[in-house]
Amino acid sequence: MPTPHPPSGLQPNEPPWQMRMLNDADEVVGGAVLVSPDLLVTCAHVLDAALGRSGDPPEHPGPGTAVRLMSFDDRVWSADVLPELWSAGHGSRDLAVLRLPGPGLPDTDFPKMSGCANVSPGQVLYVVGYPAGMRSLQASVVYRGRGGPTESTHQVETPESRPAQITGGFSGCAVRTATGELVGIMQKNHHYLWNDPDQPSGIAFLLPVEEFVGERDGQERVSVRRLADESLCGREAYARLHDLLDSVSVEEVPPEALLNPHELRKVRRRASGTTAWQVLTALWDLVPPVGEPPPRIAWVHHVYQEISVRRPLPPMVWPWIRQEAYPLGRDWEEILSRHRDRRLLSPRRPDAFAGAAEPDTVVLFDLEPVTGGYRLSHKIAHMDEEGYRLLPQGTKVVREGDILDEIGDLMGDAAMRRLVTPDEESLRLRVLLPKDLLHLNLGQATTHRALLEYPPRLGAMYEIVYHVRERVQSASFMEALPGKWRRNCEQQKTDTLVRDRNTLLTWDFPVSEVVHLLNDGDVTLCIAESDNEDIRHIYDSALHQGIPTVIRGPRQAIRELAKELLDRDPGSRVPVSGLARHLRDRAMRDAQNRGIALIHDVYGDDLPRRALREHNHPTQPDKPDRDL
Repeated sequence: MPTPHPPSGLQPNEPPWQMRMLNDADEVVGGAVLVSPDLLVTCAHVLDAALGRSGDPPEHPGPGTAVRLMSFDDRVWSADVLPELWSAGHGSRDLAVLRLPGPGLPDTDFPKMSGCANVSPGQVLYVVGYPAGMRSLQASVVYRGRGGPTESTHQVETPESRPAQITGGFSGCAVRTATGELVGIMQKNHHYLWNDPDQPSGIAFLLPVEEFVGERDGQERVSVRRLADESLCGREAYARLHDLLDSVSVEEVPPEALLNPHELRKVRRRASGTTAWQVLTALWDLVPPVGEPPPRIAWVHHVYQEISVRRPLPPMVWPWIRQEAYPLGRDWEEILSRHRDRRLLSPRRPDAFAGAAEPDTVVLFDLEPVTGGYRLSHKIAHMDEEGYRLLPQGTKVVREGDILDEIGDLMGDAAMRRLVTPDEESLRLRVLLPKDLLHLNLGQATTHRALLEYPPRLGAMYEIVYHVRERVQSASFMEALPGKWRRNCEQQKTDTLVRDRNTLLTWDFPVSEVVHLLNDGDVTLCIAESDNEDIRHIYDSALHQGIPTVIRGPRQAIRELAKELLDRDPGSRVPVSGLARHLRDRAMRDAQNRGIALIHDVYGDDLPRRALREHNHPTQPDKPDRDL
């Protein structure tokens, strides 16, 4: 299920799948990372501190040993200390694995385990720990590569420009990339020669995901990845399916051909999705619609059918499919085949750039004028079979000068907690702005500004679309001509490409003529210079005449954009609905384009209106409103 709205106990940039380890005095002695619904990994010395064991003994504390953990919502849990993969003492991996017994488990997702194989020396990583006397503390570290007290450890270093050091309380905590992938857990820091624990040298050591390995049952060597997968699907399914499915790449059997957008989003968030096995683990616990086979069975059946015509398959795979599909009835094989054919033949949702579809994920920001500033609320909306499902995230009052920083920080935090995955999924920021704030350049907002010397800009990472808040609230805003906005939007749907006929370049005419020209029934796109002293009058004219799309930006950047759009050959013109992605791609290449903004209000677009309705009449979190 999606990660819920973080409660007050969750600190900024603290992943909800990281827990605090408690000792008998309810003091936090370190962290533990949830890698599956019930499996956690931490350092053995953190567990010893929680149990009051001194001297870093190599022996497992014994069967039946349990420790207490605090989750992101301040609930306390008891976890069993598993004998599997235990490694403690001098020169060991310093690794412990815990299991939550259930029933009832923390209501959160868990991280994608990527490891250090794809981390480059000099790359910035992040870790949140629990130093004594602090609720939590985030630190940024620079990856240096292999090195440290054992052959398993890798070395990181705190940048000189960042004061947060790795001290006691960071052990067992997740070390993550900027987009939230787990690369390892923090283990130790390095002190100065006088061994003062309050004066760390800035060098620290982590245990990478690749080294989350050890023995099970006294002989079999397994990894935490395997234990996590088995905790999802069971040892029998792992034994029957893993070797085959993990050898099948998604290039051989593309999941996009079979899965719907909701299932694909689950794959992107739960796993790297590079093999058919990783796709299966992401689909495992999805509940199917009434009358359909579970997605996990449909996926394995599909892979089997695709691969069996290319090479011999292990004999245990088909019996697993038969066993799992038997509840479908005596005609289970025919049901699976019909289901597969129907999915493969169903039209896929077109790409957002083609102009017909919204992205899979939208982050919706709403700025409402209030006493003392603006009420900033944000929601994350994921597309499923029934439309967008809104997940409220939080609300706060900010001053105008702080809006960019607040939105940048919220997007950076959402990426770190993998509520969004900007490098993997179709994603758009939609911002409801009061008319008086249409000058804001949200593309210039930065993520992780407190952690990076040169943080990325939102304009180069996301598709950004503005909405005029007043117009979303009422189609007759500014006493607009009756039905003009609606008719212009219908016209734009029939004339979907950016061309001279439907575009008005406002700098080519005196401002006194702009209102008259915007009344032309063919014009649905207005392009304006934001440094024009009459820009507010142009905004008012466009809104009064019901123009659905306005692009504004600095003089040089906006004129170059207009020339590039209008000089295109007829066969390569940009659709109006693809402008958000086009502007993002230009912002990636040239910084001056980050000041260009797209104001795009389509009559009947229900998502921003729903956001306003739910602000006044919040839906219950367990019964989310859906598009009809």
